[in-house]
Amino acid sequence: MLPPSLSRPRLPAACNNVSASASRLIRDLAPHYPRSAPAAPASPSVANNTALRLASNIPAAARGPHVHHARGFRSTAPRRARGLAGTAPAHTAYVLLHTHAPPAAYPPKSASPLWRELALRARRWGGAVNFAWAPGQAVHPAYAGLGEAGDEGEEEAYVASVFSPALPAGRLVVPEVTRANLDAVDRRLRALVRGDPGQGGGEGEAWTAGEAARDEERLCLYVCTHGARDCRCGDSGGDVARALRREVASRRGLAERVSVGEVAHVGGHKYAANVLVYPYGEWLGTVQECDVPRLLDELLAWHAAHRHVASPHDRPPLCPPFWRGRMGLDKEEQIALHARRGSGQ
Repeated sequence: MLPPSLSRPRLPAACNNVSASASRLIRDLAPHYPRSAPAAPASPSVANNTALRLASNIPAAARGPHVHHARGFRSTAPRRARGLAGTAPAHTAYVLLHTHAPPAAYPPKSASPLWRELALRARRWGGAVNFAWAPGQAVHPAYAGLGEAGDEGEEEAYVASVFSPALPAGRLVVPEVTRANLDAVDRRLRALVRGDPGQGGGEGEAWTAGEAARDEERLCLYVCTHGARDCRCGDSGGDVARALRREVASRRGLAERVSVGEVAHVGGHKYAANVLVYPYGEWLGTVQECDVPRLLDELLAWHAAHRHVASPHDRPPLCPPFWRGRMGLDKEEQIALHARRGSGQ
């Protein structure tokens, strides 16, 4: 049995409202259908699951504001703190290899030799490596595969985004990562994470403005939509990713400041939909489509208030009821920060 901190979060209080509405609907329709032998009353869990399925077919606007309020954000008490805080994997850098195809096309587990080797190296200096896709993101023109068996004979080559507390205001874009230059990439990223980028390379190897670009202001949201790995990520993650894109597109000028991408498996299928917020490295879990407008509202306000706070230890959690953890903090530090500043203050 999993410990309470890793158990599946309880259904939100809004489900009780939906369940009551479903019961009224069934009562109103009952006279129009023939009766059968009385059945045993459904258990609360079955009733709640039925209510959730019915609710999923109701447009968000028709569900009423109570669904949004019941989920709880910064202005309400964190109802699921013990179930989520501390579940984000500890990492001091996140390296995303840009792919031509979205995660819906990814295999269940990657067979990429480049990804495997870079991930092993990155683990030594606290980094994590994943694949990512976003509409319009830069991709390597010479390679469109995923390092699978069918790509034999082709050299893997990716553009990469790198996030780290060493780059608190943005990301580093590496224009080419291949097995041929992996030593240099590993050496430079290791030096960057350790706070000494000048030690990252010898003569002719230092990154220049032409090789890497800092994106100072843009917020990068990544949703796990890796359905082949787990259907919950494909279903819930896909719904949330599409809702985020619609919401960003509907707000004037926001697309210039916020991008929405998708990533492969991040760990924690039961927390789907998982939303990663970089460059800060905030990990959010159990996000639903109906949460998206308020999530964006709170994200923008949080970003405006804390964008100049460099240390990951000094910023309050983003959306505390959904907060899994943060880049730059280990499990114990995540739990302690949430307990200390989980009200969002």
